[in-house]
Amino acid sequence: MTLALATEVGYRGLTIEAVARRAGVGKHTIYRRWSSIADLLLDALSRVWVSDLDYHATGEVRADLREQFRRSSRALSTPPIGPIYRAVIAEAQSDPALRAALHERFLAVVEKRTLERIVLAQHSGELVDGVDLRVAAEVLAGTLYYRWLLTPYPVDEHVIDGIIDMFMDAYGAAPRPALDA
Repeated sequence: MTLALATEVGYRGLTIEAVARRAGVGKHTIYRRWSSIADLLLDALSRVWVSDLDYHATGEVRADLREQFRRSSRALSTPPIGPIYRAVIAEAQSDPALRAALHERFLAVVEKRTLERIVLAQHSGELVDGVDLRVAAEVLAGTLYYRWLLTPYPVDEHVIDGIIDMFMDAYGAAPRPALDA
């Protein structure tokens, strides 16, 4: 209901009072649970989007990264998630508490799940061994967000493949030679 209303009126037009009216409750009912409209939107976004941040592990890291990045890009590019998430990020630039909540609830989750997936690939021999992949996980996830949030350029399959190709060129394990019988 909150996301539908935000889609109708936009982030700047959304108020606690409007949400309360739509829900048929008093505004104090809303304020008891959420201290601001941004907090309410973060909660609403997390209910519809956090499960989309999960990797569907198929056993091949390139395919898993590609599938995850395509899902995330679709979500970030379409209502209700895209415009609302962009507005919350803009608001977070002047609100340190919101910025911390945004990082904890979304960005850290994206980085953690990406790191978990590529570490799994490292353990299975798809990626080079003995390399700390934390920064690589930040770059993989961060590049999509940077392009989507701060540039006019699209995040399409060509871009996604380019990001993954650079990652695999840097961290992919060399193919194992075939064993002679």
